Amino acid sequence: MKRIYFVALLLLTSLLCVSCGTSQSSSKVNLATLDGSSWELTHMDGIKINDDALQTATISISKARISGRASCNSYGGECFVYSDGRIKIGDIMATRVACTNMMYERIFLAALQEAKTFRMNGANKLMLYSTHDASGQPSLTFKRK
Repeated sequence: MKRIYFVALLLLTSLLCVSCGTSQSSSKVNLATLDGSSWELTHMDGIKINDDALQTATISISKARISGRASCNSYGGECFVYSDGRIKIGDIMATRVACTNMMYERIFLAALQEAKTFRMNGANKLMLYSTHDASGQPSLTFKRK
C-alpha cells in the first residue's frame, strides 16, 4: 500500500515539474485513425502502470468526445484533436463511486485534462503531453486496444 502511495506521489510531483527535453518534429496526423479508437493506459510520466496493483485506465476518442474508465469511475468530456498534434480536452465529468486508489484516478484525470499535444508512434501508441511543443516525457502513454 505504501508503494502505491509513493508511486502516486511521484506521479503528482512529476506532473507539477516542468519537463526538460528536445522538441519533436510536428508531423501531420491522419485524424481518421483516431476517430472511434480505444486506448489502454500503459505509462504515467514514463512509469509503467502496474496491472496487478491498479485497474487500467482507458480512453476512447469519437466525434469530438473522449470517454473511458479511470481505474474506478467512468468519465467523459469534449475532445478536439487537430492534425498538427494539438489536443484540447474540455471539462471532464465523472461518476462518483468511492473506491480504493482514488489518488491514482485523480492524477490520471488531471493529466488528461492538462494535455496540450499528442503524438503517435506508429498506429498503436498514443502519447499525450502537457507542453505545447510535445517536449520532454509524455504525461500519459496508451496502447491501442
